Amino acid sequence: MDAENRSAALDAMNDCEAALAKLDKLCCEPGRSPSMRALSETLALARAEMERFFGAEPEPVGEAFAHLEDAGAQIGRLEVGCCAPSRLPLYSSFLANLTTAQLSLNRELGLGH
Repeated sequence: MDAENRSAALDAMNDCEAALAKLDKLCCEPGRSPSMRALSETLALARAEMERFFGAEPEPVGEAFAHLEDAGAQIGRLEVGCCAPSRLPLYSSFLANLTTAQLSLNRELGLGH
């Protein structure tokens, strides 16, 4: 396993989790909290699959990709419903980090461009 790909993928997940914590803290609508909790759970699932994949006994990585895609859909729904344009950079960086994680996994699989 390539340590650079592992580091890039997990660093990207750390950045997603940090952005989500900021979004949750800044949110003015308490009713959105369940959506943010669900997204947090999806990120945890993605991280667990990636850590398993990058571990000593790699598992198939398909579930990690599915969780990353699900997280992207969830953050997209939150972004579209957000009432504060000042938070758009957080959503943008979140999506960019999901892409970084996905690309790192693909590079590890030899599928990168």
